[in-house]
Amino acid sequence: MPLDRIYLTRHGHRLGWTIDLQTGIYSSPYNSPTGNATDPTLTSHGVRQSHELAAHMVSENFDPKPWRVYSSPFYRCLQTIRPGIEALKERQVNSWTGSADGSELDVRLENGLGEWFGTSSFNHPSPASPAILQSLFPNIVHSDPEQHYSPEVIPSSHGETIIQLHDRLATTLAAIIARVDSEVEIFEALQPHSSPMARSSKAIMICSHAAPLIAMGRALTGCMPEDPEEEDFKVFTTGLSTFVRRKRPTVIRSRSGSGDREGNLVIGTSSEQVGEDVIGRLAPGTKVGGPHIKVPDWTEGKGVGGGWDCISNSDCGFLSGGEERGWHFNGEESFDTIVTNPHTAVTSPTISGHDLSSSSTGPSKL
Repeated sequence: MPLDRIYLTRHGHRLGWTIDLQTGIYSSPYNSPTGNATDPTLTSHGVRQSHELAAHMVSENFDPKPWRVYSSPFYRCLQTIRPGIEALKERQVNSWTGSADGSELDVRLENGLGEWFGTSSFNHPSPASPAILQSLFPNIVHSDPEQHYSPEVIPSSHGETIIQLHDRLATTLAAIIARVDSEVEIFEALQPHSSPMARSSKAIMICSHAAPLIAMGRALTGCMPEDPEEEDFKVFTTGLSTFVRRKRPTVIRSRSGSGDREGNLVIGTSSEQVGEDVIGRLAPGTKVGGPHIKVPDWTEGKGVGGGWDCISNSDCGFLSGGEERGWHFNGEESFDTIVTNPHTAVTSPTISGHDLSSSSTGPSKL
């Protein structure tokens, strides 16, 4: 049985930051454990949300449990899932079966699931290195994180358009799903045919940010609205969305342009930046983990990995505060168009890093 369930969750309520539009310099009045202004901690309320998520993850209502765990490499995401992963690891140790089901709960740090920054002429901050994150989260990150896992996609430091963001997440998810499918196949092939472990349901959990999570929902289902601002997939703080794999994968039709027999577009190796032939799909400067990484043809209902159905859209029933901090796309976030000549136009000196409600306007970080 291949991977058949994906859980998506957004980080909890966090502290904020600002950016000086004239210089492209980010700053924050709060100290970040990683020294990155765009990498803040959760607020006390966000920490409470993380523990409520943990209680839900170990409950009988949350089944199947994650077989693999992926996260954006930003502090707030790891902080959000830390209590839950620690609780699942303790449950695994105390269980007579242990990890006999082949589950691995060390978090895989995947840059391709990371924050969305709008396009700019300056460099947006990168997340902390795996080594730094391992020192900050030793209980949930492998002792040798770079040996344990290599990212499938590393986003461009100059940001992306909304469409490029969607293709980045589709590419990352397709690679993750293919990897886990292969790991499931290998594990099950080693089990006795009569063993229940050989046919048990397998799930992965992903923690990310608002905009990437919306893009993930669209990439998994293959449902890309004509207007990206449409409010389809909900992304409340620490809300939990569940996607179930379709029983009969949709056949992917070939499309014009260079690519393989399934219509996927190869985008290069880890030492290469995305070339001119894929500009408009992935942002120039994006890096990928090898020749197996492809930009999938995922729209028109096809979805990545054969397609998935959303059966729970940012459920917050286990959170004492319920649904909070909803978000949706509201215009293209482009720092290049926001920053204008100070001698000919008046511009706001900063963009707030605080989350916006679904009814708010203007650019914001997530």
